[in-house]
Amino acid sequence: MDNRTVYYADARESPGSVYYAELGGAGGMPHYTRRSGNIYSFAFHPGVPEKLYFVNANENRIYLTALTGTGYSAEQTVYTHSTYVRDIAFALDDAGDLHLYFSEATGAGANGMIYRLEGDGTATPFYEVRLSDVGGSWAGDFAFDTEGNLYLSSGNRIPASIYRVRSGSGAVETVYTDNAEPIKGLIVQDGQIYYANWRKTIYLLTNGTKNDFYTDPNRTWLSDVGFRRALSADEVPRAGTYSRVRPGDLTTRRTMSAAPS
Repeated sequence: MDNRTVYYADARESPGSVYYAELGGAGGMPHYTRRSGNIYSFAFHPGVPEKLYFVNANENRIYLTALTGTGYSAEQTVYTHSTYVRDIAFALDDAGDLHLYFSEATGAGANGMIYRLEGDGTATPFYEVRLSDVGGSWAGDFAFDTEGNLYLSSGNRIPASIYRVRSGSGAVETVYTDNAEPIKGLIVQDGQIYYANWRKTIYLLTNGTKNDFYTDPNRTWLSDVGFRRALSADEVPRAGTYSRVRPGDLTTRRTMSAAPS
């Protein structure tokens, strides 16, 4: 995995952008900028990285734009949910099919939920995030690794933690706690965790220690981090089984206007 170019979003900006920075070179360059509205979380399609999906955490829509020979296409809504969509991530299911997953969360107000978008245009409840497992509050940030483990981060609060839900057992364990800064959007690549600190810095978590990975002094609320290139099947994150919410246990939500592909 080439992690020399990092992508990130600043939730405070409107219109929002996904920025990129080449480590050791020029940084803070806009990769994509909306015409209006914020960008809190984003994900590049792992097979077609020209496709960029994103959400504004205070809206109920998932958006898609695609890089063409003349720039990015007009935004289209690929899904409309019943409440705010907080975060998104791609992963393979048990059958090896690629899905886009998304979350809803109310902080300390109630348990959160992660959903899976299906090919027929429905959203299926996938995993319930119990506040009792994550320190009493969850802002909706999550990620998967290639072993099927699910990672959850606290969001904009201090102290902040990253939790891992083990595939197969559903056991929830604390991976890392920071008593000084928040932990927002995160991604797992090559067994390493990268996360945004809701300030100016992206950290790389190695052996339980955070290391500065990239800092953009011009940004204020770094809310998500990602990388962009076509992934092999072995590199694509996988959604595991966590003994929590089985597909169909809850009422499915609204349909998509276009399924991700």
